[in-house]
Amino acid sequence: MPTPTTPVPAGAAALTPGPRGADTAALGPGTARAVLADLFGAAPARRCAALDHYAPGEPQWLLAEFGDGRITGACPAGEWRLSSADPHTAGLSAPAPAPDLSDAWRLLGAWVFSPSAQIHIAEAAEDSWLTRDSADLGDLPDWLRPRDRSFLLAGWHSGPRASRDLGGAIPFSIGRELSGTTACHPVSWRDFDIAPAAAACGGAAQEPAAVGSWLSVREYWGEDPATGAVGVVLHRLTGYHAGAKPTPPHRDALDSSADRLDHHLENRRAP
Repeated sequence: MPTPTTPVPAGAAALTPGPRGADTAALGPGTARAVLADLFGAAPARRCAALDHYAPGEPQWLLAEFGDGRITGACPAGEWRLSSADPHTAGLSAPAPAPDLSDAWRLLGAWVFSPSAQIHIAEAAEDSWLTRDSADLGDLPDWLRPRDRSFLLAGWHSGPRASRDLGGAIPFSIGRELSGTTACHPVSWRDFDIAPAAAACGGAAQEPAAVGSWLSVREYWGEDPATGAVGVVLHRLTGYHAGAKPTPPHRDALDSSADRLDHHLENRRAP
């Protein structure tokens, strides 16, 4: 028997839910090329002026995908450290675009971002878009509010060809998978582990923390106008981190023996 479907009003299926709580704006090809010029048009690289306009003084990061590799970088204050320009990582990185951007066709996409704003540059630098939080974010219902997430940068740390921290005033590391795949990360390297938590004031035990190296994002949700269904429709990169997991989900407290028994019984009752 065919699965019944929910009728959708004519024309509604063509509507794409917009990201709630996000302010997005087209910046155009001129901004795209200006951003790349700040990064690759001069040595040393300059802070991204376009991003500074929307997020002044914040640390900046770069994630750029090319047809022949990737370039990553970090600018915590006034100076960039780029994987394409660092002697420790240049061999693992895509080469930088020409200073005059005559080979911008190599670019598949780039994201220059800070904790509160992101500029996305399109393929071949043909366009660019800004994303940041909207002014009405606090008025959204709980189920439509943006959520912060973090993703573990995987790697391993045993042997001379393993993941390693490169040190320096601007943190950088090389993550190496067991498969041999490598990536240059603009963050200190921290192997994944579950760190025992220190006792809080009064001696109460706290939740153990997952530690590692992380890429954090903010996810924006949208609501289908025809069905009311909600889902993630946009992500904004927000930073690199080393140490404890920077975003939820976290548990408020350790399970007690009674909690674990309750969970076990509840699972047995589940259909």
